[in-house]
Parts: sequence; structure tokens; C-alpha cells
Amino acid sequence: MKRCRVGGGGDSGGDVIGDVGDDGDVRVRSGEGEVVAWSRLAAARSAALANWVSDTGGAEGAFATLVPAAALRTLSRVAEGGAEDGRALEGCSLAQLAQLLHGAHFLDVDVELLRLLSRSLCTGHLAGKSGPELGRLLGVVSDFPTEAERQAATEEPLYTQDAQHDATAPRAADAPTPPAPVCWLSTQLVNEDALEDALADADVPTLCALKGVSLAWRARARRVLCARLCARVGLPLTSNLVEVTELDLSDSRAAGRLFADAVDASRWLPGLVKVTGLGGFEVDVAALRRVESSDVSEEYEDGTQPYPMAGVRACIRGEGEASMEVLLAACVLRDGEAHVPVNAFRDDTSMTSIALPASLTSLGDGAFAGCSSMTSIELPASLTSIGECAFACCSSMTSIELPASLTSIGEGAFDGCSSMTSIELPASLTSIGVNAFFGCSSMTSITLPASLTSLGVRAFFCCSSMTSIELPASLTSLGEGAFAGCSSMTSIELPASLTSIGECAFACCSSMTSIELPASLTSIGEGAFDGCSSMTSIELPASLTSIGVNAFDGCSSMTSITLPAGFDESILRSAHVPPSAILRF
Repeated sequence: MKRCRVGGGGDSGGDVIGDVGDDGDVRVRSGEGEVVAWSRLAAARSAALANWVSDTGGAEGAFATLVPAAALRTLSRVAEGGAEDGRALEGCSLAQLAQLLHGAHFLDVDVELLRLLSRSLCTGHLAGKSGPELGRLLGVVSDFPTEAERQAATEEPLYTQDAQHDATAPRAADAPTPPAPVCWLSTQLVNEDALEDALADADVPTLCALKGVSLAWRARARRVLCARLCARVGLPLTSNLVEVTELDLSDSRAAGRLFADAVDASRWLPGLVKVTGLGGFEVDVAALRRVESSDVSEEYEDGTQPYPMAGVRACIRGEGEASMEVLLAACVLRDGEAHVPVNAFRDDTSMTSIALPASLTSLGDGAFAGCSSMTSIELPASLTSIGECAFACCSSMTSIELPASLTSIGEGAFDGCSSMTSIELPASLTSIGVNAFFGCSSMTSITLPASLTSLGVRAFFCCSSMTSIELPASLTSLGEGAFAGCSSMTSIELPASLTSIGECAFACCSSMTSIELPASLTSIGEGAFDGCSSMTSIELPASLTSIGVNAFDGCSSMTSITLPAGFDESILRSAHVPPSAILRF
């Protein structure tokens, strides 16, 4: 057995002793003297215990703790299960969570476990409470002299350079004596770093409410809010924020937070007079300060800010490189490029057109989905990608010009654009996603670029007005249902490079009378020509090795299928070809 004594002494309240037994467990003595066993797996998720295990010399450290045995046992179970298993925390009180948080910091547990504790603390016990409720929960009586001053504390700017207050800060002479604290959060037993880490996941309303609990909590909440703002807008954490008069938001890190950051900065930086980095627009800081918290919409799960943010438009002056509506949702990245984030303008049925910034490189998933009144949009030359469902259900859009820089069109990008009659795809395009033009029922023709090698599943499904399409010579495969439901298509020329036709690729192309299959074709998928009721004849190439079930089912007008010499007719057995239609060389 290896035994490591981690000495503390002084007023530490007790030592922690780590024993590495023959069974591999690490035994930790609590501040009360009780020994708690940790498995090697649990110990590996604690830097302190891992160091004890690896310390072959049994050298003494300089650690001490006040962590109770009960907290150590719970922490060992949490560490054993990992951050994905929070069952050990179910039913923990605020006091118990505070003890666990203190112990987690002492043992330097895995950061994900620490975040698990923080989330449990904030979401389970603090979120949604008013200032007085939090005071009662934390066992703290407000040391603000009057109710008006307490309320003012919750509404004050983010940070001021006043003296740091702690739990022993003097109260007004007539303030009541606080009751015995109900948890460690209201004492000095939990260090400030641990406490502020716990608050890192708290929402802004909770942090603002905490500012009205006491002077100590005002200082803590300020620091957390300050750190959060600095991280978002690129300010160094050590800045004297009182002296910040100008803020450049061009480095704003979070997608879709450009104007939200401006609102927060105006509210929390008392000395702020000028905001830059907003695409050339001028900002009325005084007006921004009048924007209520309710005017800033809640974030989506991915951190983006939905459109619109009521009340912000009135704060913006001048002309920028793009329309104000875009900047309300777009984020300028560190490299100076811009993108429209996920769902930025989703279901904005009043929007008819919009100007996009010249620096735009990408449109997020669902960026303009459901903008049913939009008739046209000009995409900038810098755009390289269009996200999934970016223009889905833009049912009034008749045409769109895609830039030469575009390399990818995401899944369902133009799904349901039922008024679109034509579109020219750029030569740079290498991929078209699943359902990209699904249900573009007014589209009559389209030319695919030479760079394209494959078509996604149902790429042109139910494009019922399409009469013809030119496929590139480089195309090697047609995805499942690629042209299914193109009921007006009478003919199509397949390139010599094509090797496979996917399932239902031409299903229900009821106007198609004939099709020439290339000599390179090796497979025809299930139901590939199902329902091609006008097709009268087809010639199968010698290269063909497989034909799927029901490949020619519903070809009611078929009178001839020509087979080359030596053709393996067994692959036709399930294709639903009338025997009378088969002709041989």
C-alpha cells in the first residue's frame, strides 16, 4: 500500500490523507476525519487525487479541506458516473450543492463535472427567483438601507469601481441581523472563484436579481456579468469598464449577437458614448439605454439571436454597407467576413426584399425559410455556401441569381419555392443537397454546371413544370427520386459518364416517351421508371448488371425493351417488364 499524507495544518480544520490500496481505490479523509473511498476512475477525474495516485515518492503536498464526508461521497459518485450522469445530484438541496461545489474546487475535478454542478446549482435553485426570494433562499438579509436602494442595485450598470464587498460588509445601523445562513453560499467557506464559476451558467435575470440581495452579492453578480460581456465583445477582462467610452463590436464573437451586444454594452457600461463596428451605421447610445430587456428576444439554443429585436431600429442612424434588417441578425466575424445565422429571418412573412452585405460568405440553415412574401434577393459575390432550408417555402420568389463563388447548396435550400421558374447554377458548384429544389413546381428548365458529379436524393422531386434539363458530362450518378414527379418532362439526355440511376429517379415522369441509357450504366435502382406511363421503348446497355424491383412498373405504354446479345435476362425478373415487349439483338 502506498500512503500519501497531504498536510495542511494551521486553521484548515483538518487534513486530507490519500491512501492508494491494493484494490486501486483512493481513500480520502474528510475534514471530520471520516475516510471516503474513491475508485481509480473517479480519482482520474480529480486532478488532486490523480496526482496522489501518480506520486510514487509519497511527497507531502500543501492541501487542506473543510469538505464534509457526505459531500465527498456524493462527489465520488458524480465523478464515477461522469458529466453525462447527474443522478447523484437529484434531490440535492442548495446547501448540499454549495458543499459539493466547494469540494469540487478543492479536488480540482474535471471541468465538465464542475459545469454539471454549476448548472444544477443555478437552474435548479436560483433561476427565476426575485431578489427577496434569493435573499431568503441564501439566508441573507439585505444590507441595502431601503427597498428603493435594493431595487436600484438590480437596475444599475454592469460594473463600477467601488470597493469590493464581502459577506462581512457593514450594514446600515438599523438593518436587521441576518439569520443563520442556510447554506455555504452566504458564508466565506466557499471561495469566490468557486462561487463565480457556479454563477457562470446563470441567466441574466437571475444575476440582476442577485445584485439586489446584498452588497456582497451585488459585487459577485457584477463580476460575472462583466466577465460575460468582456468575453462576448472582445474586451480584456481586466479593463476598467467605467472608463470605456468607445466600444468596437466588429470582434463580437457570438453569432447573431451584434445588436444584442450593443444594447447590453449601453446598459452596463456607464461611460459608453460611442459604438462602432456595426457595418458603418451610427448608434444612438442614449436611445439604446432606453431599450428594455424585454425588447431583446431570447436566444436560440445555438446562441443566435432571432429576428426581429423590437425597439432597436430606432437607435440606428445613417447608411451602412447592408440593410439594417440584415445587421439585426448578421454577425461580423473576426476575419471581417459576415454571415446570416441560423433561422435569422425565419417566417418573416412581411419581407419582400433585402440587401445583403458585400462581405457575406454564408447563409445559415433556415435563414429566410418561410419568407413567403419575398419576391427576389440579390446574393453578394462573396457567398460560398447556402445552408439547409435557407429559402424553403419562399413561395413568392420567382428567380434568384447565384454568385460564381458558390460551392454548395444545402439540403432543402429551395424546397417549396413554388413560384420559381428558372435558376442558373454557377460553374463552381460541386454539390446539390437532398431535396434542394423539392416542390419547385413552376420551374421549367435548369442547366447543371460541369463541375457537378452527383445529384442528391429528391433534388428535383415534384418539379412538375420542368420540361427539360441538361445534365453535365461529369455526372456519374443520379440520387434516389432525383426527378421523381417531373410530370411535364418529355425527354432527358443522360451523360456518357453515368454509372447508376437511383431508386425512383424518374418515377411518375408521366410525359416521358423515351430515354437513351449510356453504355457506361451498370445499375438501375428500384422503381427507377415506375409510373412512366407514356414511355414506349427503351434500349438496355450491355454494361448493365442489376435492375431493381419494379424498375419499369406502371410503364403501361411500353411496347419494346431492346436487349443486347448475351444479356443476362434474369435481372429483369422483378422489374415488371411485359414479356411481349422484350426484343433481342
